[in-house]
Amino acid sequence: MGLSRETGSTGEKATSMWMGVQRSPGEGVAMRCGTWRTGLGGMKAAWAAVSIVMGVLAVGAVVKRNVVGAAPEDPKLNANESAHHVLVRLAFGPRPGEYKTVAKEGWQKWVESQLDPASIDDSKLDERITKECPSVRRTLSELEGLSRESDRDTERESRDRIKNELRKAVLLRAVHSERQLQEVIVDFWRNHFNVDVNKVPYLATHYEENVLRTHAFGKFDDLLMATARHPAMLVYLDNYVSNRNGLNENYARELMELHSLGVDNGYKQQDVINLAKVLTGWTCGWRPAENASAGNETEYKFFFNEGAHDPTPVTVVGLDIGGQGGIADGEAAIRHLALHNNTSRFIAAKLCRYLVRDNPDPAFVERVSSVFRKTEGDLKAVYRAIILDPEFMKSSNFRCKVRTPFEFIVSALRMTDARIESPDRIFRELQLMGQPLYECLEPTGYSDAQEAWLDPGVMVYRWNFSIELVTGKVKGVSGGMEFVEPILKAPADSRPRKVMEMLLPGVTDPKLEKLLTFTPDPRAITAFALGSPSFQQQ
Repeated sequence: MGLSRETGSTGEKATSMWMGVQRSPGEGVAMRCGTWRTGLGGMKAAWAAVSIVMGVLAVGAVVKRNVVGAAPEDPKLNANESAHHVLVRLAFGPRPGEYKTVAKEGWQKWVESQLDPASIDDSKLDERITKECPSVRRTLSELEGLSRESDRDTERESRDRIKNELRKAVLLRAVHSERQLQEVIVDFWRNHFNVDVNKVPYLATHYEENVLRTHAFGKFDDLLMATARHPAMLVYLDNYVSNRNGLNENYARELMELHSLGVDNGYKQQDVINLAKVLTGWTCGWRPAENASAGNETEYKFFFNEGAHDPTPVTVVGLDIGGQGGIADGEAAIRHLALHNNTSRFIAAKLCRYLVRDNPDPAFVERVSSVFRKTEGDLKAVYRAIILDPEFMKSSNFRCKVRTPFEFIVSALRMTDARIESPDRIFRELQLMGQPLYECLEPTGYSDAQEAWLDPGVMVYRWNFSIELVTGKVKGVSGGMEFVEPILKAPADSRPRKVMEMLLPGVTDPKLEKLLTFTPDPRAITAFALGSPSFQQQ
């Protein structure tokens, strides 16, 4: 068998003989020299050195591309490279066979289809999510009502179940959805408008479904307003307790700094204070139901508390507020921020970084920002402007970003045609890699910049996951082993090329292909390719 991973009878200690890695859950990573057993005999390697080399290679491979602007000669990508590019930037990697279809039909056709997610049939996945993650279809009142369980154990069980169903739905959609661009975009907004499920366990599910997913392809001002009025955000950033006698600036600050204008971008501390005053009274809780019925006299929702509101006339980033009164003042402030020129540049730059490169060309950002302003924040138009701009397909932007742990795991599962049956092990792997779903403690959300994820000490978990995926040892995941069957059927000397074609279609990497000749074992070379620096690039 080219690889081995030994698990003790207690299940607590997992030892990888691949590159000599040993880890015990809860004890971090222990690195030691060891033997990688292959069909060609033993190969000794010091994993610490390999980890460092991997990190250096990954940094070197990406950083050399990551300079502002293009080289004097920066040709467009060819058809094969273009297909690869859109499927790793605008999707979480291709399913087997998808790359050839996109390369043959042209990437533009695929993009236009993806820009209209409602036109793509995803009914089978929707049915599965409804069945396996029923809480994602529940109302706010139904979800928050579970927190009223009198029995503490029952309440804790409900809380954990809802959290896990939310994360499972996110994972299932990322891996199995046909609407891949939608999933990539929702992941962007999930971090931009971050909430921590541990602080809002009953509210995050409704927030994901009814705010992020509903408005991701609509108008930015509607999306910003929806986040501002949702109990998940109000509770997460403490605005629900802010009142005229006890001002809380948390949400007002993040609304300007993270959600709209950008850090120190056209506002002062007094603007933060004034916005916090305008948003006093924006809260949530149980209120008389609009359509009351027996057993349903109250409902949990956003509401405006006039008694907690500070009506003092103020100025927020150049807008005088105070004449409309009540909730209208807050709505005016949020619309003003959503359509501000600084917001257009901030959102454009952030989307360009996410979809194109970590340090995008300023002229490119300005072109996208202009579309944002002209369309008054039409997000679909902004996405199209980024993707169809000549900058997107320049060779200098090809494979110049690094996959986050979430992107790595989802891509590995998609490209090996794996099927998720139970997500618990995937949740654990994301925790080990530093990106547990919906558990970012900071309101910034998880970064997608390369420097956040190139720690060689953490990369070991990606290698371990690669081994276990291709050897069928990822509990709750099936199908990974089937991926190696076509490789096994290929002549031994052509297996490295076959692996490259299947995992890195459209990519030329002679160094990696040469490294894959170390053994004819299809699982070993597949795992090596998945864990290699080349696969971490996108």
